[in-house]
Amino acid sequence: MLHIDHISKVQIYSDEWQLLRRGKLTSSRFFTQMGEKPYTTGAMTYLYHKVGEELTGHICAEDEQFEDENTAWGNTYEPEAIRLFQKIKNVQYLATQKLIHNPNRRFSSTPDAIWIHGVCQNQVEYNVSTLEVKCPRKFHRFIPFRRCKTPAELKKISPMFYWQTLDQMWNCGSAIGYFMVYHPQFPEQANHRIIECRKMDLWDDFKLLEERKVLAEKKFDEIKAEMLAA
Repeated sequence: MLHIDHISKVQIYSDEWQLLRRGKLTSSRFFTQMGEKPYTTGAMTYLYHKVGEELTGHICAEDEQFEDENTAWGNTYEPEAIRLFQKIKNVQYLATQKLIHNPNRRFSSTPDAIWIHGVCQNQVEYNVSTLEVKCPRKFHRFIPFRRCKTPAELKKISPMFYWQTLDQMWNCGSAIGYFMVYHPQFPEQANHRIIECRKMDLWDDFKLLEERKVLAEKKFDEIKAEMLAA
């Protein structure tokens, strides 16, 4: 279940959005913590980056990120894909691009959409499912995802997107999450794939995800304390 207070109202990519993500381990990068063993080079690089954000108060690119035609393509067609998902699944209530963060933890997430099934009896939590959308422009990138039909197949071709989807579910307390790939130039029957991820079916991976979150927070605090030591 997703607590109402954990849903931010800030605009995605705004200065406020960036500030709320400062020092937080985000879903899009948490795959760095999901190697065969904890604390790999990639895992530590990401933790160093986030500790640096918290200690300095400054946000900088995690790597040489820049917007190219592929990024612009994805930003253009993701809303179209979300509308298609809404139509296929007959979704009544859908919230898009909401930053989810628990102020008491070091994690945050911005799913492309959150399917709101209803409000819980306690009136402070929503029953939700998450949606992550990718719109690869290149045909050779789209087709392998289109051919995927299961979470296991998604995990095989893109551990990054697989763990991003599961991490979004974790942050939102969702029992079900969706990964969708979309390409507007393909025929209607071949222009998308929706993969449903059920927590109960992926229990071992969710258990591992929880373990790595505990380790990541512990290591974050250790690095921070060491940096601040006299």
